[in-house]
Amino acid sequence: MAMVPISLAEFEAVVERARARAASTGELHPDVAGSSATPIPEELRDFVRQILADGSYAREVARIGEEDPDLAGI
Repeated sequence: MAMVPISLAEFEAVVERARARAASTGELHPDVAGSSATPIPEELRDFVRQILADGSYAREVARIGEEDPDLAGI
């Protein structure tokens, strides 16, 4: 696939045409109002607080980083 550089203005025009076409066919949906966060059960929050506080999480991250150096930098 050949890559042809285009200007930001050209790109914005292409995106706007695509949006307009998608809107005209009903493919775009209005933004959902309100929170999209999934409620986290209190017991799970307690567990996360515990492993952060007692160092279990940090130890496990260090162990994984030692086993797989590619993951250590993530």
